[in-house]
Amino acid sequence: MRKFSAILPAIAMLSCVVFASGSLAAPNEKLPEAIKASGVLVLGTTSSIGLPWTGIKEGTSDVYVGVEPDLAAEIAKRLGLKLEVNNLGFDSLIPSLEANRINFIMSDMLDTPVRQKKVDFVDHIMGGSAMMQKTGSDKKIASLDDVCGLKASALRGSMESLSIAKQSEKCVAEGKPAIEAQLFPDTGAQITALTSNRTDVAMSDLIYVGMLAKKQSEKFTMVGEPFNFGPCGIAVPKASPLGPLIVETLDSMIADGTYAEIMERNGFVPQSYVTKAVLNGGADK
Repeated sequence: MRKFSAILPAIAMLSCVVFASGSLAAPNEKLPEAIKASGVLVLGTTSSIGLPWTGIKEGTSDVYVGVEPDLAAEIAKRLGLKLEVNNLGFDSLIPSLEANRINFIMSDMLDTPVRQKKVDFVDHIMGGSAMMQKTGSDKKIASLDDVCGLKASALRGSMESLSIAKQSEKCVAEGKPAIEAQLFPDTGAQITALTSNRTDVAMSDLIYVGMLAKKQSEKFTMVGEPFNFGPCGIAVPKASPLGPLIVETLDSMIADGTYAEIMERNGFVPQSYVTKAVLNGGADK
């Protein structure tokens, strides 16, 4: 998903405090004073992105599951803090961070130079985009060039939505029909449109598409080649000491195997792991 822009007001849908397991050490002395005094690290995420990134445990309204909540809980614990999770609309995440309503973002967000103008990123997972069709579709797609003239979906403000726009321009320049873009607020609406034949192809997160196509192969098939490769990052306020501190904390998790254990537990393949936390490592897409 890795949405690209953040323009809507910050509207929290859910909020809960998740206590880190075990007894907490004293808050890390390098933390910003306000966070250290509160003893709480406030995470902004978007549960509608879905697993394996972030979701809400079935049968509950406030138990967060997925790789992002799991990594966030471990980071908070190692910093001597409780973790509070705020469930926000994706486009509200960066404005909420800028307004100091949250301390950091973990929500399948691609690290790009455009976003780096507003926030700093600690790159923690390698991601990308992929295309998915209904299994048995008669629309044959081997590459983005084959999407010309079709109905393609993505989430609003996502990198995939930009890819559709860019590819559509290429189609027209080559004398082919433009792509009919259909943009949705969440993955549920996007998948419903695909299964009801309102769209021909869905573009979304590589890991999400791969997992869905594997678990429900009778319904969905990954097609074409992955694109938009790059690091997904943990977003923090620009120039905040929290950035280097999370780099240090994540590196400790990588070194002792905790990072790999969390990634594997949530279904991520080793190719998506990072071997070292990097600050603002994203390049132009």
